[in-house]
Amino acid sequence: MKFPAQINTHCPHCRAHSVHKVSVVKKRERGTLSGGQRRFLGVMKGYRGFPRPKAEVIKQTKRIDIRLKCDKCKKMHTKTRTFRIKKFELNR
Repeated sequence: MKFPAQINTHCPHCRAHSVHKVSVVKKRERGTLSGGQRRFLGVMKGYRGFPRPKAEVIKQTKRIDIRLKCDKCKKMHTKTRTFRIKKFELNR
């Protein structure tokens, strides 16, 4: 899917419509200090195995994370409607 590199949309910080720069954020590694991750690693330790059943249906595509940066206030916010896509390309 081809997506424009700049779009005119609403900024929740300015509370006005303005031009936003579009960027795609890659998934980062999970933090090991969060409570859920510490609990998960504790259960995984030893011979017990995975703590919950594996998903039966494996999705073919992942949701992309689109961030929008306002040209007026320079603040970023995420696009509310994310979608699943195999190939994502920004038109410069």
